[in-house]
Amino acid sequence: MEEWVERLYFEEEQRFPFWIKAIALLPVVALGYPVILLWLEGSRFVLSALILSALALFFLLLAVPNFIIKLVSKLDSSHLHLRIYPLRVPVSFLPPRIKDVSLSAIAYWEVHTYRPLLDREYWGTHFWSLGSAFDGGRYLYMMKVNPISGRGVQLQLRSGERLLIGSKHLEELASAITLAKSQNS
Repeated sequence: MEEWVERLYFEEEQRFPFWIKAIALLPVVALGYPVILLWLEGSRFVLSALILSALALFFLLLAVPNFIIKLVSKLDSSHLHLRIYPLRVPVSFLPPRIKDVSLSAIAYWEVHTYRPLLDREYWGTHFWSLGSAFDGGRYLYMMKVNPISGRGVQLQLRSGERLLIGSKHLEELASAITLAKSQNS
């Protein structure tokens, strides 16, 4: 019996850029320095040192997802697979962590520039540039965006849903979708 093997057209793994990780650690560093000084001062400032240590630890816990989240995009001969790892990361407002889009469900796609502060299309709950629009049906899967703009491949699905997928290789992803759809239609 011959087994069907999916052809892989595109694969990419992305993580948040250094500047996002640095911003996430900024409160930890800002609180950490006074904490060290207070602990070195001795017993007079134990309560203050404990409070600031707890705050620094809290902000460190908030920073952890910025270092562990990654986006994996794979395009095979039948689906575009999007995964946000780890799958159980405790950020409730991320877009769907497992998203499999059938090639036949893609009605239109193009390379698109996204301006987070101006484009209302994707306004909603975000964790940096991973997010869901307020009225649903639109999702951002981008890791390398800045406050001014970012580029991605925007998919318009037959269901009306829209996805904006970031990539370090936008033209390659758009071309891979074109090729996969043409070879499988």
